[in-house]
Amino acid sequence: MLLIKHKINLSPIAGVGLFADEFVPKGTLVWQNNTDSELILPMAIFENMSPYMKDTFKHYGYHDKQTTEWKLPLDNSRFMNHSDAPNLMQDEQGNSIASKDIMIGEEICCDYSGFVDVKDYPFL
Repeated sequence: MLLIKHKINLSPIAGVGLFADEFVPKGTLVWQNNTDSELILPMAIFENMSPYMKDTFKHYGYHDKQTTEWKLPLDNSRFMNHSDAPNLMQDEQGNSIASKDIMIGEEICCDYSGFVDVKDYPFL
C-alpha cells in the first residue's frame, strides 16, 4: 500500500509510471507490504486463467518468489517500474523505503529482482 502523495504519468522507462507528488526524504516508508491492498492468487488458480488475465497479472502484478503466489496490487503501486538503480530499497518485512531523497516529479522505481521470480521477467 502506497503511503506517499503520488501521481501517474508517462514514463521514459516503460509507458506509464509512478511519480512522487511530494518531497520524500531518504529513509521514508513509501510502500507497506499489506495483503489487503493486493489480489493474491495461488499458482494453481493463475495457471487456469485466460491468457488475457495472465497477461494482466504479468504486466501489472508479480510472481512472488517467496510465496510463489501471483499478486496484483490494487493501488497505484502497480505502475511502479523496475530500475537497476532504484530510489527504493526493500526492508526485511518486504516494505519499500526511500534509498535516497526523492524529489517532486521524480519517478519512483524499485528493483524487481528483490521480490519476483526472475524467470517470469526476462528483462531482469
